[in-house]
Amino acid sequence: MVNKNNRLAVSAILLLSVFGSLPPLRAGAKVMTVADVSLMGGKYFLDSQAASFQGRVDAFVSPTITLSENHVLIPVYSGNYSGTQDVQELAGGDVLTRKRQTHTLSLKYVYTDEFNKYKPRISYTKASIKETKNEEWGEGLFDYNTISAGFEAEQERPGGTFTESYDFFKVAYPNYSTLLSQSQSVFNDTTTFNELSTNAGENPLDNTSHRLGFAYAWFPEPLTMKAGYDFTYRTYPEQAIAARPVTGQSPFKSDKRADIMQNFSIKANRALKPVYLSAGARLGWLSSNQGSYDSTRSKFMGDYYSYVDFSLSPAMSLVLKNGTQFNFGVDWRKVYYLGRLKQGNTGNYGKADINQTYWLTSLSARYPVYNKFFVRGVYNYQISSSNMKFEESYKYNYRASTYLLGLEWEF
Repeated sequence: MVNKNNRLAVSAILLLSVFGSLPPLRAGAKVMTVADVSLMGGKYFLDSQAASFQGRVDAFVSPTITLSENHVLIPVYSGNYSGTQDVQELAGGDVLTRKRQTHTLSLKYVYTDEFNKYKPRISYTKASIKETKNEEWGEGLFDYNTISAGFEAEQERPGGTFTESYDFFKVAYPNYSTLLSQSQSVFNDTTTFNELSTNAGENPLDNTSHRLGFAYAWFPEPLTMKAGYDFTYRTYPEQAIAARPVTGQSPFKSDKRADIMQNFSIKANRALKPVYLSAGARLGWLSSNQGSYDSTRSKFMGDYYSYVDFSLSPAMSLVLKNGTQFNFGVDWRKVYYLGRLKQGNTGNYGKADINQTYWLTSLSARYPVYNKFFVRGVYNYQISSSNMKFEESYKYNYRASTYLLGLEWEF
């Protein structure tokens, strides 16, 4: 039997064949490589509790290959290793992770036809996440692999630039499976096991997505503006819908989970050299048919994962000619869940739905020390506050900060 990792690898090979008809690499082809690598160390603080000093590595390498005037091939490798703790949104809640590493290989082809551009693309990502100190790489519960393929069309017109895109994503969690699917030997009562396991999938987090995106960029002096809309339909083939409990029946329906996500965004940029200003706003909506049943309190909640959120993100950069750079940004996000009830400190449910507010302040600076090497420093401070006070499974209220200091090489 072919496991999920092998299936994704085979899919990646098949997708690469799409590019088999590209013009061959000629002797006159031009190659321009762009690279950026940073090696940093720092600490993470969660509610004033400090973790040990750890390292972080970020790498980006892209040798852009110009095959001819109208044909460009852009392979990219991007990787990240983070040894510092942080809070990540995983499986519907905020989870404290200790270490992470992510590696992505992508390939984009750009064909230019006068004022139009056509850009097919593929990528493969492998991510490993450690939640505990003694966890081995490759054994993390939330490790995942992603294979994606897409196409983008761009039309440059006198009034602005139109962009349309479609992307397909397939995500697999090789180490995450339901305990129920592995627990038949635990049940002495076959009838009970059959009731519980009916319609219960084995790999509930594996999902497939189709994303459509539309954007328009225009240039009202002295601003650069961009507005966008994207629509994503995501299915979970092995995640059954939670059913309202009925004695003698399966706690799962035969229907599978499906989510619809929509985002409206707008962003403005203005250059006042050496200062660069930007501000963005986004309105999002996620609609899910998945519910949740809390057996300890006999509470069923439909529409558990659905929410509406709104975010604002102003930023400012100071870029000097010698490469010195200062950046400051604020990200504010407000989330209103549409079917997830709040709980008090003891776990008792209230009548209102959960709402959550995030504040993230980011400061960074870099200074050239030799040739293409820079000293770089980063500081992030995040606040998460919510009317949800019960945090046995996920964190809703916390203060976290990270500081990093190290070297960056730019090529």
